[in-house]
Amino acid sequence: MRRRRAAPADQAYAELVDAATGRGEEIGRRLLDDPDRARSEAAEALRRLWKAAVEPEWPSMRQALRAEMLDRAVQVNREGLRAVLPRLHHSAACEGDAITVEKTVDIDVGCPEGLILVPSLFITDRMQCTTSDHWTPAIYYPASGRYLWAPPPTPRSLDRLLGATRSRILAALTTPLQTTVVARLVGVTAPTASEHLAILRDVGLIDSSRAGRTAAHELTEAGRALLDAASPRPWPVRGCRGTVRCRAGRRSPCPRPRGAAQRRRLRRRGST
Repeated sequence: MRRRRAAPADQAYAELVDAATGRGEEIGRRLLDDPDRARSEAAEALRRLWKAAVEPEWPSMRQALRAEMLDRAVQVNREGLRAVLPRLHHSAACEGDAITVEKTVDIDVGCPEGLILVPSLFITDRMQCTTSDHWTPAIYYPASGRYLWAPPPTPRSLDRLLGATRSRILAALTTPLQTTVVARLVGVTAPTASEHLAILRDVGLIDSSRAGRTAAHELTEAGRALLDAASPRPWPVRGCRGTVRCRAGRRSPCPRPRGAAQRRRLRRRGST
């Protein structure tokens, strides 16, 4: 809020001109006749929005955004931006040395100082682009929101093998996470999380990398295989061919028998 209120007057005026474009003469006068007042009102509106809608959930939101950024950074490092960009949203693509985003207007922007990709928990159905002369070009894309409200479910069979805390950590690392995020997800202190992570790393279930004072952790192939093997699977129906045909000729999933009596009834009726 302090930075917004302290923004240079010429920059604030230029951005208000952008904001007023196409919004009618009355709105244009309100914004441009007194730029200082408009800047202060915008800051106050943002403060009220923060207090009412964001601040109560910010710890979970920050956790989800950190997980998103780390996951995408690992993907880009391994596969390159060309492979990862279309996954952010179907409207984005790489064409030659240019990144394109489908919009209703045509704008070509150079990126001599780079391009910023920003995950958003508020934009859910599109990409939003910032192309102002006063800012580095940026693309805001819908974040996955993984682990926003609750940690991922843990297969119960892993508890007996690894212990409750280590099994929860293994389930959480389906996306790369930093130590502090892991600690918050499983409800332990950072030193305790580090001890459990060290054990999982020693037995080859996770890999860890460090950048400065920050460590990031992700599953190895062995860790993914163990997690997949422990995940519950549908109860198989012996002799089931997978679908049944109704009288109208449509196909639907085969019903799952609830017990021996129902299985006998299905056999007597000749159902699969």
